[in-house]
Amino acid sequence: MKKITAFLACSLFFGATIQNIFAQSCGSRQLDTRVASFLKMIGYQDMSIEQLRKVPIEKIKFPFMPVIPYSKEDVQRIKITGDSIPVLVFNPSHSTNLPVIIHYHGGGFISPLVQGLEHALWQDARTYGAIVFAVDYRVAPENKFPAAVNDSYNAFKWIAAHAAEFGGDTSRIVLMGNSAGANLVAVLTHKAKMEGLSKKIKLQVLNGLPADMRPQHMETSQSYQQNATGYFQTKAACYFAVENYAPSQYDNPEVSPVLNKDLSGLPSAVIVNAEFDPLRDDGMLYADKLRKAGVQVWDKCFAGQLHLLLGLPSDAKEIKEFETMVKNAMKEVF
Repeated sequence: MKKITAFLACSLFFGATIQNIFAQSCGSRQLDTRVASFLKMIGYQDMSIEQLRKVPIEKIKFPFMPVIPYSKEDVQRIKITGDSIPVLVFNPSHSTNLPVIIHYHGGGFISPLVQGLEHALWQDARTYGAIVFAVDYRVAPENKFPAAVNDSYNAFKWIAAHAAEFGGDTSRIVLMGNSAGANLVAVLTHKAKMEGLSKKIKLQVLNGLPADMRPQHMETSQSYQQNATGYFQTKAACYFAVENYAPSQYDNPEVSPVLNKDLSGLPSAVIVNAEFDPLRDDGMLYADKLRKAGVQVWDKCFAGQLHLLLGLPSDAKEIKEFETMVKNAMKEVF
């Protein structure tokens, strides 16, 4: 159901002074022609919040995604901690002493780690010369906040202690998240800081970050208004995600990490935004706050692009630029 796939991207996924600073786009409001063709090809249509609420939740949890084959010898499927959190461990090189990437998937806090995402995770391990631990945290609406945060943080601590058993170098840990997963990564770095563990994390990679889930923010952020409909990720889908994940918790910094007052001492960050993304200004704001707190940041807003750079071929120059940003950051922080 293509409409539901569109929702998932939003959520694979979200005062006045903030809007004055970040009320900007990063391009000329010209949608990339490759992306426009992608939206046409999939028959993209927006769904209102009312329509989303009527869709059976299982159809949202498990959207259609093509399954691309890869060598099954390159992955281990394990369960960790006392909560038996499922984790996929990708090591295509079958080497040791590799950088460790702990990956948190998107899906609006509603979709689990679906099979259609596995090839991309396998490819990340190859691209970055790393071992990738992909965490299948519990999702809403059955498991509301803080279940995803707890699973994600407990998995981080377990992997930081045990990655060497799988070929990982625990002195070189990267947390990487897409959309909802980026939110979890931002939250985890604050939790690690409070527990004195933030130095274990050398880099955080945040792609399509929902940093502020408060409804009042969604109604005032310029990027939410500019890109509310028509560009795959919609404002309605973001509302739907947060009302299922963390109702009445919008003001909690573990839901809206931009509300943390002290961002000093957090790991270096790569932050990627897209012009036609409601969450664009969230990522720009969070990058600015990190810099002002003395945190090293590499960030870029990609003109003409959608949330998570969706719709681009894997060899697109924008994808390669994003990968190069991460590689260069890894090299510097390691």
